[in-house]
Amino acid sequence: MAKYSLFWSVSLLMMINLCSCGLTKGKIYFKDQQVSVQQLDSIKDFAIQRIQKSDRINITVTSNEPSLMAFLNPFGNTIANNNNGNSGFLVDLEGNIEFPLLGKIKVDGLTTKETENILRSKLAFYYKDLFVNVSLLGKVYIINGNEGSTINITNERLTIIEAMSQNISRSDMNDKSDVWIIREDSGKRYFSKIDLTSKKIFESPYFFLRSNDFIYLMPNKYNWLISPTSPVRLIFSTFVSIAGLIVLITKLVIK
Repeated sequence: MAKYSLFWSVSLLMMINLCSCGLTKGKIYFKDQQVSVQQLDSIKDFAIQRIQKSDRINITVTSNEPSLMAFLNPFGNTIANNNNGNSGFLVDLEGNIEFPLLGKIKVDGLTTKETENILRSKLAFYYKDLFVNVSLLGKVYIINGNEGSTINITNERLTIIEAMSQNISRSDMNDKSDVWIIREDSGKRYFSKIDLTSKKIFESPYFFLRSNDFIYLMPNKYNWLISPTSPVRLIFSTFVSIAGLIVLITKLVIK
């Protein structure tokens, strides 16, 4: 009888150990980072967002004349309606936008500040004392196994850590040490991998996300064991429960 009890106790401990390994591996962000101060000058260029073809941008022109504002702001408050895929000025495949009064304006490869200066300069030929603001209506996409979510870039600066915190479909069952990130830039598509559990993520060119970045978090390799819906976990739990019941009944019979 003591041998059976020992067997089930060892089995239970092994199960707990396996689950503990699976629950912690690949789930702690930048676990090797020490308390320190990092110089941001070395990574500031990574944060610069540049307008690309197929992007949508919000352009707001402010004037003392209400009728002029309505004419130059055909999309209204597009930032508030960023979930609408048709909001804002679409950058066509030639890198241009069609702006009221001015016609086609080349914006591909420019920053929002550079675009502001160009529009302000061209509009100044017709109107004085105009205020022009340009922002990028960017989005990044995150896939967690079979689920996904879209994150809006509202202030043109979105880090991978901020995106993870806003990811409504996040799961503890994903492996953060082996994350795919796909980025399109200058006519090329880059496939890269990043490790969110390493402090090197802060030095990565992918720490600051860009519009239309695609992030894929792969399932943890222990999912088959530790997932609440795992058949293996259910079978093992049932097996242990039955075994415990048998041991209890055997003890009662012997007594």
